[in-house]
Amino acid sequence: MNLDDAKELWTSKQDSNTPPMSARSLSDDELLHFVKEKAEAFDRRLWRRDLLESIAAVAVFLFFGWILLRDPSWWTRSGALLLMAGSAYVFWRLRRARTRYAAPSDRPVAEVLRTERAKVEEQIQLLDTVLWWYLAPITLGALLIVVGSNGWTWSALVQAVLVLLVTGALYLFNQRGRRCTYEPRHEKLTRLLEQVEENTP
Repeated sequence: MNLDDAKELWTSKQDSNTPPMSARSLSDDELLHFVKEKAEAFDRRLWRRDLLESIAAVAVFLFFGWILLRDPSWWTRSGALLLMAGSAYVFWRLRRARTRYAAPSDRPVAEVLRTERAKVEEQIQLLDTVLWWYLAPITLGALLIVVGSNGWTWSALVQAVLVLLVTGALYLFNQRGRRCTYEPRHEKLTRLLEQVEENTP
């Protein structure tokens, strides 16, 4: 496999059931450089996403910490605590997923590809479970604050419905990202790894 083969394989639209291209000659240096370029672009994308999420998490933590100190309602204080805990966990979970896999430059290209695929699998797993570790604590905290601020009123019901609609939209958005971005990348890495392993003596 040469560099053009790798690029064609990476950008191809073929599905995972299509047999991989027949390999010709394998240039480890060129292929490793190409894989690193793709990995660095992916890492930059994750870093930007995590930066925005981290800024939001810190803002949420500070804002609801202030609410916790000022509001006497048990409902509101419980919701604020849950939102603070949820934002702290989101900060930790995203950073851990982004930094737990490292592919040193001196490793063989096949090992780098396996590491990159594991990194993508971690992101897919995050999105598969986003309802439980991200959306559920934040949504429950927001609902508690709605009740604490408004009581059991029609206004509280309307606000609760809006919170649930936003949660549903965020869930669908995350699942679309999993299907359209991470799963195709995982398939391409898998096909490229198969080609490399086939041509490894």
